[in-house]
Amino acid sequence: MNNLKPESIVTLLKYLDMDFMSDEQYDNICDLNINDQEHQLQVIRAVIVPGYNELNERDQQSMKKVLEMCLQERVSLNGIFVSISMPFESEIKNKRGFFQNIYEELFGNES
Repeated sequence: MNNLKPESIVTLLKYLDMDFMSDEQYDNICDLNINDQEHQLQVIRAVIVPGYNELNERDQQSMKKVLEMCLQERVSLNGIFVSISMPFESEIKNKRGFFQNIYEELFGNES
C-alpha cells in the first residue's frame, strides 16, 4: 500500500458495504443508527475491527497511517464514502468523528 492517501481508507470501509458483509453482520447492524455514538461503536466493533484483524501486519500499519491522515482537519473526506453501500437509513454526518471512533477502537489512545 504505497502512495497512501485518505481515499485508501476504503480498504477498511469496505467491511461496511452490504455486498461485502455476511448476513449475520448485516442483521447485527442494519437497524442501528450510525449517527448515534453507542450504535456507531457497536458497528465498528462488529464489522470494522474483525475486518482490520484479517489484514496482514503491513496492511494494518498502512490503515493506521491512513486513519491518522483522515483525522487531520486539512484533509478532505468528500467522496470517500461514495462507493460504499452501507445498510443505514442515513449517511454518516460526522465522518471525522467516525474515523476517530474507529481509531480509538483499533489502537486505543496511542498515536
